[in-house]
Amino acid sequence: MLLALLRRSAVVLALSVTFTLPATAAIRPGADAVPIDVLGSLPSFSRTGILYDRVVPIARLDLLDGSANAPIVTTGTWRQAWDEIQRASLVPPAGPDLDALDADARAARRAGVIPLAILDFAFERIRPQAMIDGTLRIENGRIARVTQSPLIESRAFAAATLTPRAYRGDVTFRLAPGTWLSDRQHPHAIEFDFADGLGFRHVAFNQNILVRYGTTGSRVLTARVTRADGSTALSRFRFDVERVAAAPPPDDTLHVTASVAYQGVNGTGDAYVYRAPGHAVISNPVVVIEGLDFYNEMNWEELYSLLNVENLLETLRAEGFDVVVLNFTDATVPVQQNSFVVAELIQQVQDQIHPLSTLAVVGASMGGVCSRYALAWMENHAIPHRVRTWLSFDGPHGGADIPLGMQYWIHFFAGQSADAAAFEAILQRPAARQLLLNHFTVPPGATGVPDPLRASLLADLAAIGDYPNQPRRVAIANGSATGQNQGFAPGAQLIGWEYTSLLVDISGNVWAIPSGSATIFRGRTRVLFSTTSQTVNASNTPPWDGAPGGSRASMAELDAVAAPYGDITAFHPSHAFIPTVSALAIATDDPFLDIAAEPTPFDALYTPAENQPHVQITPQNAVWVRTEIEQGVLAVPSPDTGPLALRAFPNPFAGASRFSFTLPREGSVSVKVFGVDGRETVTLADGPRAAGTHTLLWDGRDAHGARVPAGVYFVRVSAPDRTQRMKLVRLD
Repeated sequence: MLLALLRRSAVVLALSVTFTLPATAAIRPGADAVPIDVLGSLPSFSRTGILYDRVVPIARLDLLDGSANAPIVTTGTWRQAWDEIQRASLVPPAGPDLDALDADARAARRAGVIPLAILDFAFERIRPQAMIDGTLRIENGRIARVTQSPLIESRAFAAATLTPRAYRGDVTFRLAPGTWLSDRQHPHAIEFDFADGLGFRHVAFNQNILVRYGTTGSRVLTARVTRADGSTALSRFRFDVERVAAAPPPDDTLHVTASVAYQGVNGTGDAYVYRAPGHAVISNPVVVIEGLDFYNEMNWEELYSLLNVENLLETLRAEGFDVVVLNFTDATVPVQQNSFVVAELIQQVQDQIHPLSTLAVVGASMGGVCSRYALAWMENHAIPHRVRTWLSFDGPHGGADIPLGMQYWIHFFAGQSADAAAFEAILQRPAARQLLLNHFTVPPGATGVPDPLRASLLADLAAIGDYPNQPRRVAIANGSATGQNQGFAPGAQLIGWEYTSLLVDISGNVWAIPSGSATIFRGRTRVLFSTTSQTVNASNTPPWDGAPGGSRASMAELDAVAAPYGDITAFHPSHAFIPTVSALAIATDDPFLDIAAEPTPFDALYTPAENQPHVQITPQNAVWVRTEIEQGVLAVPSPDTGPLALRAFPNPFAGASRFSFTLPREGSVSVKVFGVDGRETVTLADGPRAAGTHTLLWDGRDAHGARVPAGVYFVRVSAPDRTQRMKLVRLD
């Protein structure tokens, strides 16, 4: 995707980026835990203060026993285990909650560090034979008072990285004192095997450990602890290396604070500047706006990796464009707040370029809506923006879709799943509420409806003109232009999950929005003696889930979850995330409308025949993006910058272009023109030149005197100890 500018890395709902369902199965029985009164007198027998039967045992602490046979832990499993320990405790244990851990992990990532975490706790649960041998008796649906303990004590040990992946081969790990969570004192020794071939090494708190990985892929790391009493525990955990070669560092980072506040808050962001070769300052900018990074974990490494699919980023730089990538500090705040950050950045970029130069703005997913708002607002307030081309890449102008039944699935199971609870909180953030076509409600309604914040956003857009009028407006949709659906009909079942046992029953089934009236979610949980169920029906709701559109593989991701009880089955892998009619801003409630003759506010459109993943860059749309960005580029002299102060005028040109360069001292100079394929077109100069400024003319002919076709060319001036290149655009 262009910016998924999403996610989680891999996980994120990308109104850009991405939506990840629980890494472990999840349950919400209406309350966070089984009430103590249901457990009768059991708390009086507890020695650890942690009664694991108070929660649904999703993380399976009983299996995380510190032995070599314990299962491999993921970041999601570790978070779930810590959440269960907190909720199962009669008195909350010391240590940060998940929100604080996540905030610290984000800060560490920005500093280039992968944080490690370890938990080591004793807990108790009801002995499996207690109801058979009479130790535990049930009266009136409750545990009766008992005279001896039916509890069995165990110990849970688990390690993980709080960031599940890295985007470079050189990785710095760190274990902070605050992420050693235990009911015991600090251990005698902590060792880690980072799966780099070097074996175990001792690790001290706050020590930075540099590990080098030569290949991409998933690794299984191991933590080994020797406790103060001499006992040892092991935990194996997974860590992914997405890239080996680190992204080239940006040339500069602009820290942007909006001058205009929204609801009393001035939005902020960082803009990474990655200039074209030979450019000492921004001279030919393409400003890229990120999408909805729900977990706010995207930084330069992740954004570069997403942007450079099909070598798009580096090709633009090779063609003379300076890329400026805006990363919102918080992508989940109101769209208006981040739109003012976009407006501020555009003004900062204008201050750095030639007074008559222009820029292109690309908005990926939610970034398409933010840039739309920013440009329309600037025009409405008579603020120059000098944007020649505005490109929306699969933007949710007409709204985004997460199947409403899946939203209720998340809500229903959030009480017992840390990941589900985290995603439910994200669904309640302003940006998600503004952009989703349907949003879950409590209690559920009979018809799918958007959150009221969506109507407020649309009203604000209408008040400033809805769309900018000055730039060329173009849009890419990843959804089918031929009416192709997502492989299922309205009302089709999307998710199935059924499990029954003596102590735990689970049911969680999801159906797509129907054409008429039908059930979209049915869930049931029974934990000991507490049962909760919910059925949600929907009618008179457009069937967006299977519509043509940029897709998200949310159901396939959920199917891949290794549920501790039963098996979660996805009957179809993907749903429409940004319907085609939404990306093209076609005003309709018909997801399957024939778009061929429908009006749209855009001047040019790109649509594929078949549905593609949301904001996916393909060889075809990458060429289309570059062509649109080059429209009308640099119709003025380039700024006097670079090692040889190379300038050209006019550019683009139809007849001839005159360019100048300055030599600081006498020396041999070569001046050549090349095509975009790298082949030499003509040599304009090759020999000694005196110090000073020189001017040459190129009339658009090759070495044989034939006029070259219209297109992009490069002039390269090579002098002793310095070289500079500039793009020239020849017109018909």
